[in-house]
Amino acid sequence: MKEKWKKWIDAFEKVHIDPDVKVICPECDMGQLILKKEPAPEYKKIDWYLICDNCGKWNVSTASLSE
Repeated sequence: MKEKWKKWIDAFEKVHIDPDVKVICPECDMGQLILKKEPAPEYKKIDWYLICDNCGKWNVSTASLSE
């Protein structure tokens, strides 16, 4: 279980550096993760969703917007 969380964290670190990077799904090891950003300006935050195009598993990371 911990290994999958490490893979998700690694995936988010990669897309925060380069949003166009190709990342394989930590769950199925087959699909590619698709990045979807959902800004919440009233909270000065943005949610970064990674969604697998194969198995549909997803995870989210919330970041503060720069001022």
